[in-house]
Amino acid sequence: MDHKSGSAKTSSSKLLDSLLKPAPVNARVKPAKNRVEHKTENRAEPKAPPASPSLSAKKPLRYLATRSLLLACGLATLGNVPVYSMISSTEDGKLIHLTEPLLDSASPAQVVKDLNLPAVAVESFSGYAIDILPDATQGNWSAHTVETDDTLESILGRLELTKTSQKLLENTTIKQALGNLKADARLFTQVVDDSLQQLIYAKNKTDVYIVSVTDDGYVGKWETGALETRNAKIAFTVKHSIQKDGKTAGLSNSVIRQLSQVFQKDVDFKKGVKVGHKVGVIFEDFRYQGESIYTDKVLAAEYDTGKKSYQRVRFTLAEGRTDYFRPDGDTELKRAAFDRKPLADGRMSSGFGMRRHPVFGLRKNHAGTDFAAPRGTPIYATADGSVKSIGRQGGYGNVIELSHINGITTLYGHMSAFKDDLKSGQKVKRGDVIGYVGSTGTSTGNHVHYEFRVSGEPQNPMAVELPQVGIMTAEEMQTFKSIATAMVRDLTDLRKLASADQADRQQNGG
Repeated sequence: MDHKSGSAKTSSSKLLDSLLKPAPVNARVKPAKNRVEHKTENRAEPKAPPASPSLSAKKPLRYLATRSLLLACGLATLGNVPVYSMISSTEDGKLIHLTEPLLDSASPAQVVKDLNLPAVAVESFSGYAIDILPDATQGNWSAHTVETDDTLESILGRLELTKTSQKLLENTTIKQALGNLKADARLFTQVVDDSLQQLIYAKNKTDVYIVSVTDDGYVGKWETGALETRNAKIAFTVKHSIQKDGKTAGLSNSVIRQLSQVFQKDVDFKKGVKVGHKVGVIFEDFRYQGESIYTDKVLAAEYDTGKKSYQRVRFTLAEGRTDYFRPDGDTELKRAAFDRKPLADGRMSSGFGMRRHPVFGLRKNHAGTDFAAPRGTPIYATADGSVKSIGRQGGYGNVIELSHINGITTLYGHMSAFKDDLKSGQKVKRGDVIGYVGSTGTSTGNHVHYEFRVSGEPQNPMAVELPQVGIMTAEEMQTFKSIATAMVRDLTDLRKLASADQADRQQNGG
């Protein structure tokens, strides 16, 4: 033991002696309150007799407890013994050492058992344990709309997860649940490090089948309300670019790309975007485990330059075509009833009017327009109508003539072949394939000869005023107006939010 340790023990011994030694015998005792004092002139008050030694032996228990506590604190300060090593007892001032066992081995307080806890934390409800699902924020989520002939194998095959699909289908419960996918349903997949972590089959808006990976393979179960679909709303003011400021505001790359398509008729996103312009967008947001896992279609959007505001609302027509329409533009809800040319691609090789005939070399009126294209290129009906005639006709070669509204007919000549099973009197829709480019009849090369006639008189297909038709039926128009009214209200609120945000940044030097 070193010198410091010896000094500490000597000090603790002195402290112990001083705390435990009895009180002095000459301690004064206060007179009782009800004692009457008699004062006599010229006579000194007699002194109280000294206290009896027996009084110190009858100190209150509180006195001993206090001294014991002070003793323990002093020893703890010196560091020689634990503060809990001993306390005083009411039994004749005896000190009890807590290091000595007070309980026998049979006491319940002495029994120590190891708990058999699970290696992986689990949540439970109603007494049933449930495996915790993988973290929804990890990896990449993608979404797929189920088509008529889609299977789980075909969808996962496109994601290069063929081995995963085999493992999934080894589970008979999963195979039964996902064996017959519903057309137009949604399938969400979470892939982490090229491995499928979770799969969500959204049969409808409420019922989903969730497949998740575990240490023992994949497990699946039906859930209600596990996948939330909401209309998310974000507004921002342009400070740098649509891409940068949109990302900062919380838009995904997919939504930002869609914005350029939504406003392609209104704003040049390459040259027309200026600092201070405001953008508001409402889009589909799919949330799972409280996290946004996928953002999809833009439902409505607004681009405000300060001088002019452009609004677009998404709507799908009964014919299946989806577009973004101006909510206040009734004129835009009409369109030309005819396309100007019957090919998706191809160059105009000969125009309408007088020309030198390429075969006969004579100047002759050309009653239509020629479009050159490779043999076999599809030819489309330029408007809704019906087949007036189909077959071979002199210099036209293989030719089809269609009847349309307002006494209009169109003619397509020099075809190499007709569409299979197309017959006279059959109805066709705008954009339907009716035949294929060729060089039959009086022709010098592969092309289609296209004529546009009004009451039998040829008109220039590229210049004639085309009739307008309503894009929507009366019922569709009513539905669209109802949707557009709600969307415009939300877009107006978003514009105010963007304006308030810009004002706040300017005030605070942002």
